[in-house]
Amino acid sequence: MMKNKILFLAICISMFCLSSVRADGLNPLLEASMKYENIRVAHVRAVDRLLLENGEKIALIGIKGPRPPHMKDVRRDEHGFILPEDDPKVPFEEEAIRFTRDLCEGRFVRIEFDSQRRDDEGFILAYVILPDGKLLNAELVRAGYAALKLTPPNMKYAEKIRAAYQEARHAMRGLQGEW
Repeated sequence: MMKNKILFLAICISMFCLSSVRADGLNPLLEASMKYENIRVAHVRAVDRLLLENGEKIALIGIKGPRPPHMKDVRRDEHGFILPEDDPKVPFEEEAIRFTRDLCEGRFVRIEFDSQRRDDEGFILAYVILPDGKLLNAELVRAGYAALKLTPPNMKYAEKIRAAYQEARHAMRGLQGEW
């Protein structure tokens, strides 16, 4: 009798969990149990794309970063050694990714969500709060390494990101300095 009650309870809980999956593919019960308070950024894929240690792919809300630079051809001498470049200038895209890596790669951050949870590519849309309490999304715009891209309904930190954009534009930093 007790086994039947336990089995019935387990089936009911399983059915409830399966029925509560939202249209965006996330189960709120499972999502709540996921640890986003103190999670490490494993890798910066692009200025606005991160990979967390749990394997989740994050797209930063409210910004659009430059795409990673493509591998360029290297010149080699007759022995196969790489020759130094004539122009040692670092491409802007590479500089932007380095800046992003310096801010968050390998560090523990807090992830916050907004209304829309996933983008068209399947990335989780999120805001990233750095260990010092600053909003990574806004810091990238403030430094000029990302453009402003506010898209409703995700407007939780819109004013903070917009203020960072205005500061960067006034100082003519990075992408905002190209006017």
